[in-house]
Amino acid sequence: MDNKDSQQYTDVPAQEGETPSHSHGALGHVHGPNCSHGHHHDPIVRADPKVGRNDACPCGSGQKFKKCHGK
Repeated sequence: MDNKDSQQYTDVPAQEGETPSHSHGALGHVHGPNCSHGHHHDPIVRADPKVGRNDACPCGSGQKFKKCHGK
């Protein structure tokens, strides 16, 4: 990748000596598609199962979720 292509992935132009996949610029810590250092985000865990559109609304109205609180 050259500097022209790196601008496609970040709003900050790559500085001399930096790789386009990882740069520190005006926006702070910016990552490209080939960033290889360890950024790990824990997966989101729901306490209750997700309510489907056609399931009964958990508010107890008796309506389908999509017609009650799913709007």
